[in-house]
Amino acid sequence: MKKFLIILKNGTLLLLLILAGLQVYPQQNKQSAHDQIESLRIAFISQQLNLSPEEAQRFWPVYNAYRSESEVLQKSYPGQLTADQQLELEQKKLDLKRKYKPQFEAALGKDKVNELYNLEHKFQEKLKEIREQRMQQRGAQGRPVR
Repeated sequence: MKKFLIILKNGTLLLLLILAGLQVYPQQNKQSAHDQIESLRIAFISQQLNLSPEEAQRFWPVYNAYRSESEVLQKSYPGQLTADQQLELEQKKLDLKRKYKPQFEAALGKDKVNELYNLEHKFQEKLKEIREQRMQQRGAQGRPVR
């Protein structure tokens, strides 16, 4: 039981359950998968930051604006990037984080902002890990990887 609570607390179980849902409905379009991943991100961040209702009310509008700008930025660099383009993109991502940091601090306080930036990285690592596991499973079952 303790192990289950630890896994649940880390958000791993929630992440696995939602991503398993993505596997069940592979015919859904990419936008739907994107929406599911964004819902996962919101659940993961909410759970890990343990936001009070007041914090959530201040935080989510700022975070949604940040994510929106982040997605526009990412889409402005499609395809294979040169080394210079990769560096430029990384600098712009860093500039975006710096732009939103004061707004996040006003909504959450400094400690939770530090945690937020760590959680963003943690979430990406979990997604990557799960995608790799899914690819290995597909390969082991003899199905083509899409």
